[in-house]
Amino acid sequence: MKKTILLLLLLSTIGSRAQEINNFMHPEGYTPGKWGELGEVQEFGNGDQSMILLPGWGFDLTIFQNLIERYKKDYKIYAVTLPGFGNTPAPPMPEDPAKFRDLNWTKGIQQGLGNLIEANGISDAIVVSYFTYSNIIAMRYALDNPDKIDKVIIMSGMAKFTANYPAYEPRSLDQRIAYVEKFLGPQWFKTVNKETWDNGNFHKKMFAKDSVRSFGYWDMMSAVPIPTAVRYLCEYYCTDLSLEYSKLEVPVLVVLPSFTEELLTRTETSYLTPFFHHSWLGARPASDSISIVTITDTNAMIVEDQPEKLYGVINEFLQGKLNAYQVVR
Repeated sequence: MKKTILLLLLLSTIGSRAQEINNFMHPEGYTPGKWGELGEVQEFGNGDQSMILLPGWGFDLTIFQNLIERYKKDYKIYAVTLPGFGNTPAPPMPEDPAKFRDLNWTKGIQQGLGNLIEANGISDAIVVSYFTYSNIIAMRYALDNPDKIDKVIIMSGMAKFTANYPAYEPRSLDQRIAYVEKFLGPQWFKTVNKETWDNGNFHKKMFAKDSVRSFGYWDMMSAVPIPTAVRYLCEYYCTDLSLEYSKLEVPVLVVLPSFTEELLTRTETSYLTPFFHHSWLGARPASDSISIVTITDTNAMIVEDQPEKLYGVINEFLQGKLNAYQVVR
């Protein structure tokens, strides 16, 4: 009987703690930034053409250090940190924080990117996205403003939310949004605690073959407050720009990691192939503007594992010499 009472008390405590967590709101005392502003922008180089660097979900502009050194002699580089990442303040939560279909924060970043481009008189930008989420910022801006964008480069991005269990794969954008707003958001992300969040996050070894570097990337991503990460993730899941690929007027290079055999054969990383490879199925047929290249012997941060292969592909693309049918390097 005592064991039963103790168990009931434990379950009650766990339940009450879960009810206290609300990841749809900023933590008490948190000071948000302003909607429509970028988290940080640093400038490098003085080339005639502009290159705008957008780090992905959870990361700041420091993930572009190698790329900046490589291209700052030839380009005017604007390296961005998205608001809420890299110790920058996240935007205020929208009036209805459980509604993700409005893409409130995503549109705020689009506003900030537009302001950056207008303020600097940029009309020929090369926009580079590295890792997930920021690719929809780059693609959305290219779709809406082809007169301001020369080319887009997407490295290690997910084209859209793709469930790694086919039976649960949303069949349309409306179904995907309903899945996020009615189930994934309120029943999982809203009350998930830090320990469970970290355990369910991207695997620590997926970023680079060197485990020390890979763990460092994971630590940077994990340091982002859960409400900030949840907001961006749920908005990302509520998008599907593949529906608009046929409208593309701007050349787009998608560079994907192959992932090491160790990761591809692990049960706990079975999501890598559907997320990073299957999500792009149909992109090339949908638009001749999209070229997709997979770099072998790499994990997500491709520049860590195969920098020369990566820069070779990027240079071919920038010079208009990319062989669109040489899809594996």
